[in-house]
Amino acid sequence: MTATFWDAHAAARLTQGPVIPLDPPPRMEWTQRPGIGPGTEIIGEDLTGRRIVELGCGAGHNTAHLTAAGAAVVGVDRSAGQIRRAVAHYGHTGAQFRHADALPYLTRASQGLDVIFSVFGAIGTSEPTRLLSACARSLTHHGILAFCLPHPQRTGAIPAYPRTRDTATLQDGRTHLIEHWDMAPVAWTSALNQAGLTVSGVYHLHAPADARWPTTLLITARKL
Repeated sequence: MTATFWDAHAAARLTQGPVIPLDPPPRMEWTQRPGIGPGTEIIGEDLTGRRIVELGCGAGHNTAHLTAAGAAVVGVDRSAGQIRRAVAHYGHTGAQFRHADALPYLTRASQGLDVIFSVFGAIGTSEPTRLLSACARSLTHHGILAFCLPHPQRTGAIPAYPRTRDTATLQDGRTHLIEHWDMAPVAWTSALNQAGLTVSGVYHLHAPADARWPTTLLITARKL
C-alpha cells in the first residue's frame, strides 16, 4: 500500500512539469522542515569513501547530498516512480539508485556497509524485527544505523497499538492507507538490542520548532 501511494505521488510530480537535474542539497535533513536537528555529523564527520545505503530514498535528496560529500551511496526505494524522480534529479551526480524492497536488497547485498539510514523510509513502514536484523548483518563492526520517523507522541499520546494506519491524500483528492509502526523509544531500543545493535542516540525533534509535541523521532545505533 505504501509503494502504491508513493508511485501515485511520484507520477503526479512527474506530470507537473519537466523534471530537471538538481544540485545536491547543501544539508542532510532528518525532518520535513529544513534546518531543524542534526546533519551528517551523527553518521560520521568524514564520509569520504564510506559505504552507505539509504532505505526508502524517495526523490534522492539525502543520497545525493552524501554522494557529494564523498561517500559511496546507494538509494533504495520500493517505489519505481520515486526512483525515476531520483534518477532524473540526481543521476548526473554519480549517486546510485535501485528499485527494490529494503529487506530483499539487504539480504542480497554483500556485507560491509558503514552506514544504513532511513528518513521517513522503510524503517517504520515495515515490520521492524526482520529488517533491523538484516541491517545488523549488513553493517561492519562499529557500523551505524540511523533512522527517523513520525514521533509516536506527535499528537500528545503514544498509540496503544504500534501498528497503525493513516490516510494520506494526493493532490487530486485520491486517498491511500499508509501502514506504519508507532513505537515508543523504549520499544525501538528493545528491538534494536534484539537485532544486535546498541542505541547511541535518541533525538526528539520539533518541526516546526514551536510545535507543542515532538514531531520526529530520530534514533542512532551501532553494531559493536
